[in-house]
Amino acid sequence: MKNQLIVISSLDGKGPTGVETHFNQLIEEARARGIDGVLVSAYPSQRLWAKLARLLIRFVRLVDKERAEVLSLRLNSQIIAAKLDAVLAPDVECNGTATLYAQDPVSACIALKANRHRRCRVVTVIHYNVSMADELRLKGEARTDGPLWRFIVSAEKESLPLVDHIIFVSAFMKREIGARMAAVGSVPQSVIPNFIGRSALPCDRLAEVGDLIAIGTLEARKNQAFLLHVLARARSRGFLYTLTIVGDGPDRAKLVALTAQLGLQDQVTFAGLQKNAARLIPQYRLLVHAALMENMPITLIEALAMGRPILAPAVGGVTEIFSHGVEGYFWPLDDIDAACAMLIEALTDADAYHRLSQAALARYREKFHSDLLADQWLATILNQRQGTAQVAVAEATP
Repeated sequence: MKNQLIVISSLDGKGPTGVETHFNQLIEEARARGIDGVLVSAYPSQRLWAKLARLLIRFVRLVDKERAEVLSLRLNSQIIAAKLDAVLAPDVECNGTATLYAQDPVSACIALKANRHRRCRVVTVIHYNVSMADELRLKGEARTDGPLWRFIVSAEKESLPLVDHIIFVSAFMKREIGARMAAVGSVPQSVIPNFIGRSALPCDRLAEVGDLIAIGTLEARKNQAFLLHVLARARSRGFLYTLTIVGDGPDRAKLVALTAQLGLQDQVTFAGLQKNAARLIPQYRLLVHAALMENMPITLIEALAMGRPILAPAVGGVTEIFSHGVEGYFWPLDDIDAACAMLIEALTDADAYHRLSQAALARYREKFHSDLLADQWLATILNQRQGTAQVAVAEATP
């Protein structure tokens, strides 16, 4: 068996999530380096039993959304396990020549079970904030100690202590997991920040069309309502800035209603889901962010890569991305007036804005450029000496 990178995820890689951006960019860099590999995902699946099961889950969802989600995760696990059997012949041992790279705790459980007799390397990455169960709770998708919560917590406890390596994209999450799960202390660990792949950067210089852009799922944790209140406060002081909100989600209707309530319809655009939303960033002067908690948001790194200053709260791993007063400002989520003052300062002082912009680009080149990090990611995942990792990745379809 050739040296393989086998990325495992329930996501198909075609969506706008940060997880998909991560492994798609890793795959892009990997393809330039020559090691065989596959993306094993729950989608697509042409198996009849999977289609029938998904139909049944739809009916369960009408009665109990959480139990339906647990059933969906179990079904995805069976689909991924079947695909893994096709990629890893049941009678062939990996003998350390293949790495199963899991994108979440459930995928890590699948990898460990598939690996019982194969001796593959199993690596997982921590994308979520605090815990995957807590993230689902904040989204309103899981109740504390409910069936979905228990399923995710069990997957975390079952998988993390048994993998061969854990990669954290922020030191913040390494501390969080270490404090909550002492059993992972003996597992080899690395902290490697997310990077921006070459294809994510626009080829042409784009004209600016607006002041502020925000990118992310429209949900309570992302806290886009804060942005609207800051914009309204600036308007009351005579500063009319435009804001484009990219993304969709359960809070869209509430945010549209709040926009109307604050009288901001002429300033705010809801752009919906956008493929490769990062390409829009150069058209705006600032990237704004207001999440209540974040691990290592790729959209902030994308802003640095395009020389755009950032306004974001100092939560989670955000403080590892940029510095206050250097590449942007950490604005307080509990003080609209202070946040408004930072916004006005960033957009009215031309010299200060130029310094922030230049520093943002320099920070990207020094910390997050793919030339610095891609080899480190691949070498860590594949357990190779840095500079020797060379990967080519294709998608496994049943």
